[in-house]
Amino acid sequence: MRFSNPTTLLLMTTVLFASAGLAQAEDLTAREIMERVDARDTGTSSEADAQLILIDKKDRERVRDLRMLSLEDGDTTKSITFFRSPTDVAGTAYLSYDHDDADRDDDAWLYLPALKQVRRIAAGDRSGSFMGSDFSYSDLNGPNIDWYDYTLISADEEVNGHPAWRIESVPKPEYAERVDDETGYERSELWIRKDNYVQVQAKIQVADGGRVKYFSARDLEQIDGIWTARRIQMITTRNGEREHASVFQIQRIDYNEHNDASLFTTQAMQQGIQ
Repeated sequence: MRFSNPTTLLLMTTVLFASAGLAQAEDLTAREIMERVDARDTGTSSEADAQLILIDKKDRERVRDLRMLSLEDGDTTKSITFFRSPTDVAGTAYLSYDHDDADRDDDAWLYLPALKQVRRIAAGDRSGSFMGSDFSYSDLNGPNIDWYDYTLISADEEVNGHPAWRIESVPKPEYAERVDDETGYERSELWIRKDNYVQVQAKIQVADGGRVKYFSARDLEQIDGIWTARRIQMITTRNGEREHASVFQIQRIDYNEHNDASLFTTQAMQQGIQ
C-alpha cells in the first residue's frame, strides 16, 4: 500500500492512470498490478482546495479548509498543505518530500503558528494521527511499494459496480521492523479497479489496540485526463465498532499549472499561502 501526504494521497492512491487494456490486465501478477498503480500519470504538479472533515462516533463533524499543492522534482514528490480555517488551526502547514528510493527516508515537517516553530516529524512519529484525523502521517507520506510482498487474493471482485482485484499487502521480512515503526500496520487488503488501476478500497490491520481501518476512494472523475477521486475516507474501528472517521473532500483541483519550487520549503510554511 502506498499512501502519501494530503496532496499526493489524493494523487497517488486515487489519481491513477491505466496503462493497459482490461483483457491484458487479467494476466497480471499482484506485483505487476501494484507497479502499474505506482507508475500512473499524476501530472508534474497540482493545486487543490479541499476540506478535511473529522467525524466522531456520534456523527458530529468538524471541518478544516485546506489548500494543497504538489510538485514532481526529479525523484522526489514535494507536497505542502496549508490549513486556512477554522481559526484554531489556521496557519498550520504540513510539508513532505516523498523520495522514490525505497532505502531513503522521506522527509516531513509540521508548522504550528501558535508556537511559531517548524517541527521535523521523525520516522518513529509517523504512525501518529495527522491533525486529529484518522489518517496518520505514514498514510500521507507513504512507504515505497518495494517494502511489501503482494498476493492476489481474488481477480473477481466488484466495487461500486466496477470489476476489481483484491490484493494482500504484507511487509517484506527485511522491512518488517521499519514498517512497524513508521506505520503501525501489520497487513492490508487492497481493492484495485481493473479499468483504471485506482485503489478504491483498503482494509488495514493496525498492530496495536485491536483496531482495523477502512479506506475508500469515491466520486471518481477524469480531470485534465487524470482519474481523480473527489472523496477520500478513512474509518477507524475497534472490535467491529466505528470509533471515528475522516474525509478529504476535493472542491477544486488543477494539474500542471505551476512549477514554483520555492513553495515547498520550511520558509514557505511559515509565510503561509496567499
